[in-house]
Amino acid sequence: MTETTKKTATNDVKARLRQHKFTFKSAPLKPDGSVDEENEKEISVTEQFPGRRQAVAILDDSRGSAGVIRESNFLDAVFDKTSNILISPQTLNWDYFDTHTGLGDFYIETVSFLQN
Repeated sequence: MTETTKKTATNDVKARLRQHKFTFKSAPLKPDGSVDEENEKEISVTEQFPGRRQAVAILDDSRGSAGVIRESNFLDAVFDKTSNILISPQTLNWDYFDTHTGLGDFYIETVSFLQN
């Protein structure tokens, strides 16, 4: 008689399944506001799904009176270290995007991840 073993995902595997990895292009801004395309690079991002309840709360709290997501409110929640959404790189925040391009691509990927 052969013994069957029930295989279940470990917590580590479950956590990795709830992660979202993507890349976006980012370049520094020059003092005159133009883009320094020679120094453009790809940024690899890892995000952690916070759970359905928190994801819905973040999306709900980010909506304006017309029901449209307000990007600044949404990104405030994502950049907040206590939300545990942005795993790496930890350097992505408002200060980074004040001096680099790519905020739009980062926003679109992140909002799509939390909505699904």
